Amino acid sequence: MKHAKRLLSVVLALAMLLAMAACTAEPEPQEEQEPAGTPVVETPEDDAAEEGAQAPEDETVDAVIVGGGGAGMTTAIRLVEGGKNVVLVEKQGILGGATNLAATYFVAVNTPVQQEAGMGMAIEDYVASQVEANPLTSAENLTTLLERSEDSRQWLLGLGVDLTRPMSYYQVGIGDGSSLGVAIVTALTAEVDRVGVDYRVNTRATEIVMEDGKAAGVKVEGPDGAYTIYANDVVLAAGGFAASPEMVAKYAPEWEGAASTTAAGNTGDAFVMAEAVGASLKDMDNVRMNPGVYVDERGGAYSLSVARAEGGIMVNMNGERFCNDYASDYTVMSRQIMEQEGDHVYIVFDQASVDRSERLAGFGERGYFLQADTLEELAELMGVPAENLTATVERYRGFVDTGVDEDFGRTTAMTSRIDQAPYYAVPCIPGIQVTLGGIEVNGNMQVLDTQGAVIDGLYAVGECANDGLYGGAPTNINVTFGTLLAEYILENR
Repeated sequence: MKHAKRLLSVVLALAMLLAMAACTAEPEPQEEQEPAGTPVVETPEDDAAEEGAQAPEDETVDAVIVGGGGAGMTTAIRLVEGGKNVVLVEKQGILGGATNLAATYFVAVNTPVQQEAGMGMAIEDYVASQVEANPLTSAENLTTLLERSEDSRQWLLGLGVDLTRPMSYYQVGIGDGSSLGVAIVTALTAEVDRVGVDYRVNTRATEIVMEDGKAAGVKVEGPDGAYTIYANDVVLAAGGFAASPEMVAKYAPEWEGAASTTAAGNTGDAFVMAEAVGASLKDMDNVRMNPGVYVDERGGAYSLSVARAEGGIMVNMNGERFCNDYASDYTVMSRQIMEQEGDHVYIVFDQASVDRSERLAGFGERGYFLQADTLEELAELMGVPAENLTATVERYRGFVDTGVDEDFGRTTAMTSRIDQAPYYAVPCIPGIQVTLGGIEVNGNMQVLDTQGAVIDGLYAVGECANDGLYGGAPTNINVTFGTLLAEYILENR
């Protein structure tokens, strides 16, 4: 049977191309994302019926994983390292999923690099702050995640991910400020190839096979036709539903019609399959917006929030700040943007911010920014009152000098006085970044049914899982919880 496995060099090249084409905060940190737009490669159902084509045969393995993003790849790698026979299926033409789009930082607390930079913080204090901000947060799962964060960082370092730049007491980024997601996907894809994971792109899972109340495999459609992969363990790691207008309208109608910065493949497949076998879906109306989305003339949506992460501020069409530019709740910020006059706001920053970030500089090279040698000239390009913009920036400079934002309480990423010409502005609107609810799971990532009982043999991890962390650390969740899930399966199955 032909498996739709791509050569590593092609995968890496496409992942890099994706990033080049593109593109938080005390409680509830928000990871930024690169632009959406990874193509979904549709597979005709009747391929196998073509003359001379041989229909693929059903097969049996130890575990089948649905979704080839960070969570799926990590789980697959760890299971294969433990001796399991694994098949990973991915409906898109490349691996990586939404992890390809993770732009800014890896959430971690009290790692050695943070301690050395004076950014240390006790994990229990951080957990307490998160629970205070969102009482629904699972303190147990968050504590587990953070206690294992340094192990995950070291593992990624060993795979070549330069996760060495301390950014705050909960943020660690790539050393040169380049894209976190591309670095991780590149490394994980290479490791998938090195350990010999059987992965199949252009292969869509359509149904979970159940036998005697237990998950026993998945039905899939690949380039050669439809077949069934039977397995002792079925792992759903297929992302959220932010790229499905129909599901957004159904579960989060407030944001119906909004742009999305997630991967094009995040259309909620895991939820449909899980619900069909009795799984509980929880908090499906809980989505996170991205307040810094730039939309180009072709309708492509790009996260430019890296400009805020590198010290930029947000101003409205009056040239005035209107919120904490780097606040904890991006959805609240998005609502604040919607309250402003006009159909967009601006992120304003300077050359110092661009010099700190390879990714931000890349956006500038692609022509996304307005640029001027003075703030007055920039205001004219933006169409805002020059006296207001200059006064706003001058007042903010004082806040940077004292470390106290007297207007909106910003305390994070105040790294620029916005005083080094040239000056830049980028127009932005809110867009859907990630969906936070999902398939209800326990601490072992086992899927629960509507009565709270475990569905034997079925697991969910990553964005599709309602793990009690509400998307507060997606890249870390993918790696750390993917590892923990593999450990559970290896020890208990």
